[in-house]
Amino acid sequence: MRLDIVRKIGWFAVYTVFLQMALILMFMGFVRYDSLYDGYIWNSTKVYGHNTPDLNHFYPMFQDIHVMIIIGFGFLMTFLKRYGFSAVSLNLLLSSLTLQVAILVDGIARSRGGYIKLNILTLMDAEFASATVLISFGAVLGKVSATQLVIAVLLEIPAWVVNKYVGVEVLGVVDLGGSILVHVFGAYFGLAMSRALSRRVSPMDHDLEASSYNSDIFSMVGTTFLWVFWPSFNAALGTERGAGRAVINTYLALASAVVAAFVTSAWKNEKNRWEMVHVQNATLAGGVAVGAVADLMLQPWGALMLGFLSGILSTLGYMDLQPLLAKRLGLHDTCGVNNLHGMPGLLSGIVSIGMALLASETSYGKDLYIQYPMMAPTSNTTALLELTEEVPDVSAGSARTSAQQALCQGLALLLSTLIAGASGAVTGFLLTCGSTCESPRQEQLFTDDPWWEVPDADEVMEADRNGRDSGKLFRCHGKRDRLQRDVKVLISLGKMFVCMNMEILKLIMLHASPVQANYLRRRFGQLSGLSTSSENTPAKSVALFTVNVTLYSGLMAPSLPLRNLIAHSLSC
Repeated sequence: MRLDIVRKIGWFAVYTVFLQMALILMFMGFVRYDSLYDGYIWNSTKVYGHNTPDLNHFYPMFQDIHVMIIIGFGFLMTFLKRYGFSAVSLNLLLSSLTLQVAILVDGIARSRGGYIKLNILTLMDAEFASATVLISFGAVLGKVSATQLVIAVLLEIPAWVVNKYVGVEVLGVVDLGGSILVHVFGAYFGLAMSRALSRRVSPMDHDLEASSYNSDIFSMVGTTFLWVFWPSFNAALGTERGAGRAVINTYLALASAVVAAFVTSAWKNEKNRWEMVHVQNATLAGGVAVGAVADLMLQPWGALMLGFLSGILSTLGYMDLQPLLAKRLGLHDTCGVNNLHGMPGLLSGIVSIGMALLASETSYGKDLYIQYPMMAPTSNTTALLELTEEVPDVSAGSARTSAQQALCQGLALLLSTLIAGASGAVTGFLLTCGSTCESPRQEQLFTDDPWWEVPDADEVMEADRNGRDSGKLFRCHGKRDRLQRDVKVLISLGKMFVCMNMEILKLIMLHASPVQANYLRRRFGQLSGLSTSSENTPAKSVALFTVNVTLYSGLMAPSLPLRNLIAHSLSC
């Protein structure tokens, strides 16, 4: 009995409701407002102060990132011609679930037994977690059900938190824009998951894995939103001087990536034409490639060079590497996340190794120990005391050398790739086990039809048989299995218009000259044959009807209203 109820409402609803209820209960037990926002202790914060981050300082960039997550990522994925509903809507669903799960999982890892305190930085970290999940979603776009995606969120976020903890707390990686911890991890988690899912249903060379003119335009809307707001993504968590460099470097890298994408796309095309997939994605590669070094002394020319290289790398990845990986390794990547997030992220990580090697007080001054906190002197030392007198914002570090910091940057990049690949493969394997995950069948890939009520786009003319509104338009809702019925309707409408033409010609011939009458008799004969022909063309019939209405309006007096004519012709 219980199983019948589950089958009736669907496993997606069961899993999602239980997950949301569990999240509500866990928020009740573990999550509280930060001190400034908590009414119970607000009076004490007035006396003793507080350390709650300034909302006015961070909220503008948080808002930009939020637009990127919901609108930018959502519309970027609408390029599939029959998967637009799912691309935008599941993007919103995953973001909403990830936000809650990440606050809990990441908060528990940080709180060390206390309450999870919510403030603007907590929400911003949750947005970065959402970006990671959505990057992974791009690799499996159109190949998974909503049920599988909900389960994948529960498996990916803990793996991401572990990787982030190792990278930030243990290795002290410098990655302000998340190229290593967000883009690389999200890309290779998604690719490993996609490879594991392909063992059940192969998505290669599917008929519906294609774009249309309109879907590509919608996807380009997502590109423009991401391009405009990407500097905020890379600079949001930086210091005042670091954030300023991050905005400048990101903007310059994005600009040069656009030039590189257009040039490479035309250069590699046989007809020297641009391909929309390159403009939609490779133009954003500069923002990924500069992420790990966005707040460093990269110099403007360095940002331009890095963005240009990433634009070339991303475009070549779409044209050459992605088909090769699909053919040799069976690695299917719907959105090409390896080209936009994976390889540019690896490039950014490699550049961050070089930047760490070159880091010194000559380049940064005392600001070096803010940009690379682990290079600051250890606690309870004279060196730290002297440094804090000059730069109060410096905290105790590990007294690393530039070579040690470079080594940690490389280890963080390697571990992000390995942890992402391993956890993604396990997730993909688990998502194909059992029927409760609702794995889509071959015919259900890359289409909204199995999951949504999809309206048809065809508008047909309905003639009001009561003579009140002969031009009323109505939209016929249904799915593609109604196509035969729609064709029959159109043929019936075509015959109706032929009949109306014949009635109009009869009336015109009564008032026509002998020459005109002979011509109209020939037209009448043509229409008689058309009305009985199985090859009736509705469009031709409508055109003839329009012409004859014009003749009728010019030759006949308004004593016989057109409404009566139409009502009479409908009865034939």
